[in-house]
Amino acid sequence: MTLLDKDNLEIALARGKAEHLAFGELCYTRLTDEIGGVPKGSVVLADGSVIPGYPSIARIQALDPGLKKQFEGPFWAEEKMDGFNIRIFFQGGRVYALSRGGFVCPFSTDRMLDLLDPAIFTNHPELILCAELVGPDNPYLEGHSPQVQEDIDLFIFDMMRRDREGFLPQQHRMDLLEEFELPRAEIFSRFQPSDREAISELIRRLDEDGKEGLVFKPEDGGQRAKYVTARSNTYDFSVTSEGLLDQPPEYFTNRLLRMGLFMAEHGQRQDHDRMSELGHALMQGLFRSIDASRDHNRVGSRFRCRFNRRENAYRFIQHIEQTGGERVKVYDDMPRQEGDYWLLEFERIHQRMTGFLNQALQGGRQFD
Repeated sequence: MTLLDKDNLEIALARGKAEHLAFGELCYTRLTDEIGGVPKGSVVLADGSVIPGYPSIARIQALDPGLKKQFEGPFWAEEKMDGFNIRIFFQGGRVYALSRGGFVCPFSTDRMLDLLDPAIFTNHPELILCAELVGPDNPYLEGHSPQVQEDIDLFIFDMMRRDREGFLPQQHRMDLLEEFELPRAEIFSRFQPSDREAISELIRRLDEDGKEGLVFKPEDGGQRAKYVTARSNTYDFSVTSEGLLDQPPEYFTNRLLRMGLFMAEHGQRQDHDRMSELGHALMQGLFRSIDASRDHNRVGSRFRCRFNRRENAYRFIQHIEQTGGERVKVYDDMPRQEGDYWLLEFERIHQRMTGFLNQALQGGRQFD
């Protein structure tokens, strides 16, 4: 990747395609749009080096034809984790974590040394670790993967370098993961596009375990593809249907389509229990919304997270209020010290669902 020169960066700033930000002593520029081939979400540090944005990964909807069309040679199958995507880098003697949008995340940065030995950056300061932050105390996502039942954990799934496009080749990344004993997403095996039965058996096993799915990666670190299980879609319904009106309609229709395609391809058309699970997930979320509206006159999703430093809890509150485009209610006496951490509990209010149910339950008239 070519470094952005100062003139192009100033033009981008003037056009609203970049903005200057700071996190403590770290000053950086976040790209809010693509600039000269440097993707949105990239970050330019004060020394001119670029932390590339994490690219979107294409999805295949039908496993067998999708793999044959997208891959001509061998690829690796890795577990797709359901969490918060971050890029971890080292600068000025400290480890920082960037969100997908290019913000230094106060929560992830605060907790990073609880989750990661930074020794790898001593030998490889140019590395960027792409990881998923997973667990019930993740303050960004409703729900969590079954692998983490308390607090949070870290799963590294890719590596990049500053000022360069693309990912490290698969074998190089696996060698570094092993050498530095880094936490990682599970790497299952190396496959060929013709290995349909083995791959189908693997994805069905993940489906039964309630896990998210797979990411398929060629050996050279090039274009990859993702494929999710049917149950991951059911789970998404179970944790988001409380805010049904606050999600874009395609959030739900896309998941219904993925689930239908998965069940049709994997012989589950007559799995009535599976279809009943979906209806139950949807309706129980709506019932929780109705109860919340009656009891509290609002509908929201509750979150809790823990910080090492109190000031980072306040930074996080400010961050979600400024970037979330939503109403946030921080509970009383927060942040509050709990053992070695500062506990923060808050609620994201589902404003459209709150307004609709308040009016409906008070007997108001509504026109379809």
